[in-house]
Amino acid sequence: MSTPSELSRSDKSGWQPCGVGHVAVYGTLRAGAVNDIARLRDGMVITGRTTLTGTLHDLGWYPGLVLQGTQQVLAEVYPLDAALEQVLDGYEGIWPQDTGEYTKRTLTVPVALTGGGTQMLAVLVYEALPATVQAAPVIDSGDWLAWFKAHKTAPGA
Repeated sequence: MSTPSELSRSDKSGWQPCGVGHVAVYGTLRAGAVNDIARLRDGMVITGRTTLTGTLHDLGWYPGLVLQGTQQVLAEVYPLDAALEQVLDGYEGIWPQDTGEYTKRTLTVPVALTGGGTQMLAVLVYEALPATVQAAPVIDSGDWLAWFKAHKTAPGA
């Protein structure tokens, strides 16, 4: 896996796509979770699965992943275009107002494709900033969705 690179933020008046063709989701955007990414676009189909190396934190009803550490965190990989990325930036509090909770990173990771085989793909990852997770407990499981279902109840449930 390559070293994560922080994407430059656009000025406050505009928005710029990151330029990669896939996003890796590890929390509430995973299939079956409260913000299942497939609800955002008709015909959304998973590309495959990968693991992200870092430390997964419990932020209440959603997780935060810091890309430092040794934990292997399960992520689903989906196709990404600029329109979807802008919606995801809204979910993650990056645009139109930056809440200071997450940053955008690009990684090149091996993805186990749903059709078989493995391919190295550049993916967008929303990484939790250190201040966001400094008081948050670490989640022992590398599968946030399974951990959440075993330990918590979604808001409004």
